[in-house]
Amino acid sequence: MKELVFQKINDTAIPFSQEDKAIWDEFKTNQLIKAKIYGVSKERSYRQLKLFFGCCRTVMANTEDPHWDSEDKVAFQVKVSLQFVDMEKTIVDAKGNIHLYYRSISYAELPHMAACNFFDRAFKVLAKKIGITVDELLKNTEEG
Repeated sequence: MKELVFQKINDTAIPFSQEDKAIWDEFKTNQLIKAKIYGVSKERSYRQLKLFFGCCRTVMANTEDPHWDSEDKVAFQVKVSLQFVDMEKTIVDAKGNIHLYYRSISYAELPHMAACNFFDRAFKVLAKKIGITVDELLKNTEEG
């Protein structure tokens, strides 16, 4: 299955990037194509989020640490490492225990520049976990 992004311009769907166009060009003229579609509001943030979770899967596949053995656990460990806490939602209970509330990284919840900052820092944490450079992590994820 292939995944690509289109931008709607009037009644026409245009591939969003050169990569999307290259995937689209793999299909034959007049070929029927089955697709599941949904809208996104900020394509760049969507791509960043997709890349981040791809990197999480790369780390998950390359570590035996039980705290990093699922995509969700890896994403959570990154938030912990970066202290990505929402202090307005974090509470202290009657016994004095602190209950941290970690911020959402969804593109609907995180402004674009804050997302860029988070992902730049997150890729460093992920690469360090498996002992490679950020460039190697991103290359391995994009190829995988």
